[in-house]
Amino acid sequence: MQLGIVTNPQQSLATEIAWAADHGLALLDLALEAPAAAPESVKWPEVKAAIAERGLQVIGRAATYLPLDNPAPLVRQAALDEVRRAIDATAAVGATLCTVRFCGWPAHLDERTGYDYYRQLFSVLLNHAQAQGVAVALENSPQNRHQLKYFREIFQRLPDLKLVYHIGHGNVQTMQSMTREYLFALADRVAHIRISDNDGVHNLHLPLGAAATGGLDLARELQILRSFRYEGTIALEITGDRRWLLGSAHLLQESWAGAG
Repeated sequence: MQLGIVTNPQQSLATEIAWAADHGLALLDLALEAPAAAPESVKWPEVKAAIAERGLQVIGRAATYLPLDNPAPLVRQAALDEVRRAIDATAAVGATLCTVRFCGWPAHLDERTGYDYYRQLFSVLLNHAQAQGVAVALENSPQNRHQLKYFREIFQRLPDLKLVYHIGHGNVQTMQSMTREYLFALADRVAHIRISDNDGVHNLHLPLGAAATGGLDLARELQILRSFRYEGTIALEITGDRRWLLGSAHLLQESWAGAG
């Protein structure tokens, strides 16, 4: 397991690179978002050199606020262009995976047409990424109503699409964590894992173990990953004071060793 962090786009990438490396983390999960990491505003060759100097792995994440589900075609086209720029930035730093958050489809489309919309949308993105040696992965959102059903249909239509599973998102307004269900359906597509804690109701990006009730059973979550033979990258997505992020990293490393 290679552990890292989702970067804070409020901070400079130089700061994020140095912090991760200085604290012994192996991975940067780059949130390609304004203000400090928008694809058009960063000198990516310099970032690539800094990442290489520190010996970090890197993954790109397209901005989660891009309105790919907007009813207006011109707005959707602009969002698509922004995702392509995120893929370009991912390639520019030497990463081989760029992720996109699931946001559904325009509300005026019925379910079957929505699946076809995703097939067309991600066919464009996959072709653009393939030319640059980058894979594309779809991340589950915190909106869990019928989402796994949607993912099964979308992934069946797109055999080259990868999955980024966010464990925290799979614990929002559900009877129990959805990790086992997603991995049972799509384990062969998993390219990366993200994790944060919450209260089971709201997507709070809490430190691991911080929720008084409704939080993750971390040992169980990691045992599930191990049971599906996942040994890849995991990124913590935790807001607030970095001491809580660092504490979560230590807890996750200890728990991972115990789950072996």
